[in-house]
Amino acid sequence: MRVLKYFSAIWVALLFYSVSSILVGAMGLDAYKQLNEQRIKQIENLTKLKSTNEELLGLREALNYDYDTIAVYARALGFGTSDERFIKIVGVDEKQTKIPDAGEIVNTTALKYVEDKTLRIISIVIALSMAGCIAIVDVLQFIRNA
Repeated sequence: MRVLKYFSAIWVALLFYSVSSILVGAMGLDAYKQLNEQRIKQIENLTKLKSTNEELLGLREALNYDYDTIAVYARALGFGTSDERFIKIVGVDEKQTKIPDAGEIVNTTALKYVEDKTLRIISIVIALSMAGCIAIVDVLQFIRNA
């Protein structure tokens, strides 16, 4: 019976290691939460890129087949037909054509977690300190009884 109480130190250390690795370890819940936040940012950026792509596809189709759209863009660039004359009004900003946004770069950040080696060392220290405390109590009881 005296030896069995030393196994409780091992079980406490195992319990600490298991719980801490599930919560703050490299594959734990905190790391999962960080990865999920980065995933949401990537999905939002992908949605923006898809809408920009649809705008550009529509513009390309319009420029391929619609003469009026080509004329509007040509006039915005300062071109016109041979019978047109342009009058430039000083002091008025020129109308700039809207250039679609190409999206933004979403960089992933390094995950913040406690390394497995650190958790192992802490759990070993817990086991040794608990076993040491139990040993001190046993020695004191032995001295008192002797």
